[in-house]
Amino acid sequence: MSPGADGTVPRLRRVVGRTLARSCARRPAVLPDDFPPTVSFTFDDFPASAVDAAGPILRDANMAATWYVASGLLGQPSAVGTIASPDQVARLHAAGHEIGDHTCRHLDARAVAAEDYGRDIDDNRRVLADLLPGHAVRSFSYPFGGVTVGAKRAAMARAVTCRSTMAGIARGSVDLALLPANPLYEDAAWLAAARDVIGRLAATGGWAIFYTHDVTPFPSPWGCSPASFAALVAAIGRAGLRVATVGAVAGEIAPASA
Repeated sequence: MSPGADGTVPRLRRVVGRTLARSCARRPAVLPDDFPPTVSFTFDDFPASAVDAAGPILRDANMAATWYVASGLLGQPSAVGTIASPDQVARLHAAGHEIGDHTCRHLDARAVAAEDYGRDIDDNRRVLADLLPGHAVRSFSYPFGGVTVGAKRAAMARAVTCRSTMAGIARGSVDLALLPANPLYEDAAWLAAARDVIGRLAATGGWAIFYTHDVTPFPSPWGCSPASFAALVAAIGRAGLRVATVGAVAGEIAPASA
């Protein structure tokens, strides 16, 4: 068997890369002792279905989310459905949601040089500046969850927060350049894990970020159904948890120099 034919070497590289990213180029911040248990909903890419299905659920619950745009995908077909249109992005912004950065071409940081990654983020921010005049992009998420030390440095030079796909609840000292986030996928095990996060957050506090992609009755492996999304929103309401955008939370805890 050739090296890596069983997937061992690529997996090892991912583990090593994430370990280095966790320990290097940090932007530390501290959740104060009186920080209220908080949830942030985030959407990556993001498909038109998420706007159409999750948008009204959030509106009815008086909640806002963070939506990460990869402008090169806007209006295009994808594995998670047709991506939102520029008009949908503008309407979300006008409704009080946060619009974040997801690179222009939806780049995997593990597949490109850090300099190219940074240039692509700049390209995306120029598109967003034209689409949303006056909007200051503060939040970023790594496409595919891919992160390297170089990409992390490039992203944190351009955004206050950078969200990962590493599951967890932020407590105490957090790295704003590699925030943990929990998948909201339709698979029963993932849904159970999401409910568990809500229970632990209600019991012991902290900041829990969720992410998903499409929201349809028959979602992709990276999305969830409207019913599942509505059920989680309802559970959060019953638990009395605060919901805020990633940028709003960062505004509360980010260091003055960020």
